Amino acid sequence: MRTIDEYFAGVRKLIQAVPGVYTERYEEHILTSIRGNLRVRLQFSDQSLLEISEAIVLIGEEPRWLSYRYHYQSPGTGMIFRYDNAPHRPEISSYPDHKHTRDAVVASSHPLIEQVLEEAQACRGGGTSRN
Repeated sequence: MRTIDEYFAGVRKLIQAVPGVYTERYEEHILTSIRGNLRVRLQFSDQSLLEISEAIVLIGEEPRWLSYRYHYQSPGTGMIFRYDNAPHRPEISSYPDHKHTRDAVVASSHPLIEQVLEEAQACRGGGTSRN
């Protein structure tokens, strides 16, 4: 991809392909042709929610995330998982990238939005989960 608008178009396409999801919020802020911010809130048919927040810059044609947060929760039990790169867990081997689960904070690489959508679907009973 050459522009942040192309990246955002790819995200929109991924979201549109997810069955049983309603987009409560979709905000793109294009700061320059290679830098932007994205905020998305998706509600699934079971009332679970996925919030996506990214600050992204393209270096060459490759995306680099200045910050990100992908938070998935169910209406009854709360947070199921959250990936982020907030610099508050220096003890984690993948610092600053990490994953919060209901029970722990674990090392994790930065997932792509496609992988996060797939994991949310798996948690709803539609596939396999990424650990």
